[in-house]
Amino acid sequence: MKNQPPLAIKKIEPQRSELNTLLEHFQNKQYDEAERLAIVLTDKFTTHPFGWKILGAIFNITGRLSEGLIACQKSVELAPENAEAYYNLGVTLKELSRLEEAEESYKKAIILKPNYALAFFNLGNILKELDRLEEAEESYRKAIAHKPDFADAYNNLGNMLQELSRLEEAEKSYRKAIALKPDFADAYNNLGITLKELDRLAEAEEIYSKGIILKPSFAEALLNRGQLLFDKEEFEAALEDFDLCNTKSSRARSLSCLYALGRIEDIYKRIESQLEIDSENLRIAAFASFIAKREQKDTAHNFCKNPLEFIHFSNISTHLENSNLFIEELIKELHNVKTSWEPHNKTTHKGFQSTSNLFEKPLEKMSYLKSIIIDELDLYYSKFKNESCSLIQKWPSKKNLFGWHVILKQQGNQKVHIHPSGWLSGVIYLKVVPTLGKDEGSIEFGLSGKRYSHVDSPKLTHKPKLGDIVFFPSSLHHRTIPFTSDMDRIIVSFDLLPK
Repeated sequence: MKNQPPLAIKKIEPQRSELNTLLEHFQNKQYDEAERLAIVLTDKFTTHPFGWKILGAIFNITGRLSEGLIACQKSVELAPENAEAYYNLGVTLKELSRLEEAEESYKKAIILKPNYALAFFNLGNILKELDRLEEAEESYRKAIAHKPDFADAYNNLGNMLQELSRLEEAEKSYRKAIALKPDFADAYNNLGITLKELDRLAEAEEIYSKGIILKPSFAEALLNRGQLLFDKEEFEAALEDFDLCNTKSSRARSLSCLYALGRIEDIYKRIESQLEIDSENLRIAAFASFIAKREQKDTAHNFCKNPLEFIHFSNISTHLENSNLFIEELIKELHNVKTSWEPHNKTTHKGFQSTSNLFEKPLEKMSYLKSIIIDELDLYYSKFKNESCSLIQKWPSKKNLFGWHVILKQQGNQKVHIHPSGWLSGVIYLKVVPTLGKDEGSIEFGLSGKRYSHVDSPKLTHKPKLGDIVFFPSSLHHRTIPFTSDMDRIIVSFDLLPK
């Protein structure tokens, strides 16, 4: 009797109707029922990828990212030839801030599906966040090439071009996005920003207004139009926009309008009435310190009434015997950190600034600098622990630091600013420039801001020495005085973040 070939084992797969029902619930955003069906499907057909793919998407949409990651990884494992599976995994990794892994996942999706416009678009977003702007531009352009009516890609390309200071090209990209999607309020707002930077103020105001008509509660457009009106000294109109906007930033700008209008009593009333929501709003804390000194009358705001009295000075040499060698080695480490020249929406002028957190995965010398900062933070708190202001009484329980470094070149400076996301800020001087009898390269602290000032407002100037450590409340305005020497001025800055 001849040997018979083995019987073929029929692979058990779900019925087409089961898959269609699951997909229908998902597409109709009936996520509870879709999740139930997906779980049934994955239990019954463990090796079939469709249920895992839908389950991963549902977990992502509903904010359960850890579960979503497991489901998306399972989907990729079961269907390594499926571009959408890699795309979904990329989405999850992006939400988990695992950007390099997300980048790789989107690239695998594109290899499997070379015309995958949405994957090119999301890859562009990742590359932009990684500060690889030229690569991001290329990815957005490929998304548009494969999907010529992709309005969001034109909008994000415009953002990219704006950051690269290619404003005329950015304008064209935003206008193309609006032509494709006439109700695209975000593109109107972005176009308004570009027109303002091109000094075409009347056009910018008109464009902002169109975005606000499309989206009446559009906070960012209201804020931008309000600022444009403020710059034109149309303070009543600006105040109206800032009040409609009603964000942390706009409420502070409303106070600037009231100050420009001379409505001092209204300022004090507003600060008191909004104290519950703005007790830790550092923009308002900065203004409150300014107006209290100007009027010789305290406001109700208690973050830090007299920030100039809360500046702390030290030096790396108090922590190390050979501090100069340490600083040299630290500068060498910083050569490996990516920086941007005059980064968009930052105060650095004629200089490079890093964007990633220096303390997230610090190298050897940076890790040691972090330990020095933490020791100095303990000294700072001990020094001021009996003060009654919120800066001290609500001191962050965890030393969560965000750090960056700045390399200023000749004529470099940093404009007047505060750190509204911080609590306490600091700067460590790794390379200084000669002051030349004019305070060049010094740090200047003061109560006057960009939108409010007075000639008699107090200031304090510090001429830094190599290794100096300076701590100050994040609500305190400060700037770098430009310098003429053909030398680099190198600092590490940080914010101690709120609870």
